[in-house]
Amino acid sequence: MKQHVNIAVFVPHQGCPKDCVFCNQSRITGQKRENLLTEENVREMIESQLATVQPNQSVEIAFFGGSFTGLPRGYQTMLLSTAKRYADKGRVDGIRLSTRPDYIAPHIMEYLLSYGVTTIELGCQSLDNEVLEMSKRGHSAEDVEKAVRTIRNYPSVQLGLQILPGLPGDTLEKSLRTIDKVVALAPDFVRIYPALVIAGTELEWLYVTHQYQPLTVEEAVNWVADMWLPLLKAGIPVIRMGLHSSDDLRSEGTILAGPFHPSFRQLVEEVLFSRLLNRMMEKTNHAMDENGGRLEVVIHPADETALRGRKGSGWKRVLSHYGEREAVLLFDRRQTRYHISWRNAGAKAETAGFTNLH
Repeated sequence: MKQHVNIAVFVPHQGCPKDCVFCNQSRITGQKRENLLTEENVREMIESQLATVQPNQSVEIAFFGGSFTGLPRGYQTMLLSTAKRYADKGRVDGIRLSTRPDYIAPHIMEYLLSYGVTTIELGCQSLDNEVLEMSKRGHSAEDVEKAVRTIRNYPSVQLGLQILPGLPGDTLEKSLRTIDKVVALAPDFVRIYPALVIAGTELEWLYVTHQYQPLTVEEAVNWVADMWLPLLKAGIPVIRMGLHSSDDLRSEGTILAGPFHPSFRQLVEEVLFSRLLNRMMEKTNHAMDENGGRLEVVIHPADETALRGRKGSGWKRVLSHYGEREAVLLFDRRQTRYHISWRNAGAKAETAGFTNLH
């Protein structure tokens, strides 16, 4: 299966009817909302990124950062027609865009498909109406459901949903209910971005006046771990956890507060592997007493960093539990990702994965 890559073309804030409390796309993308792209700009962006694409990669030109279908129609046409020329020549495999749920309708879909759009990401943020209202999204959870039904009438289009846990009024229970609704909507993929306090947003004012308290990194990691599990069980990929660590985001004074971490997904994986190891240790205590001998733990090599944990703390905890000479970590590329298998002293091997966690 080919690795997927996006050729990103940012249209920050453009097409948005107003600023949501959490949003400052100019800060996030490093581009000003008033800077409209020209056809030459778009071609330069595409060409520079195409030069880095490998033969084994599947490529989409991706319009990110604004509500694409809210742009002036002429501007949309310029952007899409420029991208379509690359698709028609076989240089890219499709066109991706992000937009608001209330900016989707059958006539809009017909227009997008005429230019070969292959993927649409909806910025829903939450499926709790109180959270949406407090975040000044200007749309409801019902608008999301309606947009999903509309897009699903066009089977050639992949559908993604973007969720922001930790917004004003949010709780873990609300975020988990949002994920239950997301599972019922059955998107092709999901992104989860815990809310951050970005300079120049209304959320900054709410934060400095003590009307809003963002999640800590630890809280956000545990929330997203709990949110990921139902999606894993439903077979819905989460293609991104945590905001991409761009140069502008890392610049001083951009992120004022909130759970930003450049390796956020790995922290989530560490938490879930820790839970898996706890389950393994509970199950093997009796077997170790009965049989003695060493415990063999098998994982996919790609999971080693997450299982070992920060500074090796996760695996050190296992060694401390069993004794260093009684537990050994082995690697097998045939092992399913996010699973561990273990066997003690000739006993039958057992396997558990993230999907076995509650």
